[in-house]
Amino acid sequence: KAGGRCFAADNAGVIVNPKGEMKGSAITGPIGKECADLWPRIASAANAIV
Repeated sequence: KAGGRCFAADNAGVIVNPKGEMKGSAITGPIGKECADLWPRIASAANAIV
């Protein structure tokens, strides 16, 4: 591992249905790469992946 760090000033959440589909239609901030790897549908709605 490269030993990189990521810090977020606030917490956030995404509401999904039992199929894992987002209930909303947009994400207004960046999401972590770890989240993007686990939930590709959510990553496609985000404006940035960090």
